[in-house]
Amino acid sequence: MRRLFASIYKEFLVLIRDRAGLAILLIMPLVLILIMTIIQDATFKTVKEVDISMILVNNDKDSLGEAISQGLYESEFFNIVEEIDGERVTDEMAKDLVATGEYKIGIIIPERATEAIRENVNALINKSFKSFNIPGIKKRTKKSTIDITIYIDPGTNPSFRNMVMSSLKEFTSQLEIEMFFKNFSLALAQLMPDQKPIKFESFETIHYQEIYASKSGDEKLPNSVQHNVPAWTMFAMFFIVLPLAGNIIKEREEGSAFRLKTMPGSYVTVMFSKIFIFLGVAFLQFVLMLLVGVYIMPLIGLPQLEIGPHKIALGTMSLASGLAATGFGVAVGTIATTHEQAATFGAVSIIIFAALGGIWVPVYVMPPVMRVISQFSPLHWGLNGFYDILLRGGDLIIVLAETAKLIIFFLLMLGIAIVYNNYKKTK
Repeated sequence: MRRLFASIYKEFLVLIRDRAGLAILLIMPLVLILIMTIIQDATFKTVKEVDISMILVNNDKDSLGEAISQGLYESEFFNIVEEIDGERVTDEMAKDLVATGEYKIGIIIPERATEAIRENVNALINKSFKSFNIPGIKKRTKKSTIDITIYIDPGTNPSFRNMVMSSLKEFTSQLEIEMFFKNFSLALAQLMPDQKPIKFESFETIHYQEIYASKSGDEKLPNSVQHNVPAWTMFAMFFIVLPLAGNIIKEREEGSAFRLKTMPGSYVTVMFSKIFIFLGVAFLQFVLMLLVGVYIMPLIGLPQLEIGPHKIALGTMSLASGLAATGFGVAVGTIATTHEQAATFGAVSIIIFAALGGIWVPVYVMPPVMRVISQFSPLHWGLNGFYDILLRGGDLIIVLAETAKLIIFFLLMLGIAIVYNNYKKTK
């Protein structure tokens, strides 16, 4: 036990003497989480909160053009631009402005767009009353088609493009229904003189209620902070692998490791002293990340991190994640023979774990095969556990599975390090 305490004290002195390295371990993750949260904050806002300008060229000047124009203005989704420097935007100007990236999207409503809808509505009504000779209804069965041109910046997110397309289709469908109802009512009124035309009234029978499900019963709205703090905390904690592995290799190169072996005790005791110290650093990283989310991010206009009532579960997840990170660092440091090997393999493997774990791209949008593979990423276990607590209101019981996986990963990595160390001793 004295050897363990002595080893821990030695590791503590080594750590605090490297002030630059300690500052990097603690400050760089805070800078990372601030930058990533600010960058991704807009993706968690509604479209109304983001100032997006759109070019609109309304050549129709009739019902369809007015319906689309009015719908876009009333939605407040976009900043509609129809004139630039007092000059009305033309089709070619719209194309050029979008092509240069100055505007993300441009909509061109052609002439006679409304007339094409009227002709199709009349053709459909004529088909419905083909056995009657109704005045005012053109004998037309051929459908008219007309194209609404949408210029899209190649750099535009596909989901944004789909949202615009859905809005346009909703406006045109509503107008088509209104025209059909109006003309159908007029046709009936001509067939039955006692029947007065019915005025079209738009109404909604079905309403959609969105509720974010939570175990605690409190509805927590997802925002950039609630997602980014746990995600980049896991990423930062696993980067402890690099200094930890470098520490092990440095001792080996300087001969300190050989001198430690000549003293009473075991390899496990030496490794546990390193694990203890770096686990403390990982937990300190976690606490600093939480403090930044709670106190700093609101000062720069970002949402405040809501920790919730399950602080024991949160602390348990952070310790389990720290153990997994330090265990991986011990394994890499034991197996790698040079700093270059440890740095390259450690950094690349963490990035792979992060990519698979949903740090950058959510797991649910990955292909089915990648979703299965992501289940083996320790960062996925940690991230999912943090989401269970911070977003879903889960308690310690809920995150037991993720906690167990992280601890098993730690024991597996430690076992690999011990077995490999014993193998090298026998060679």
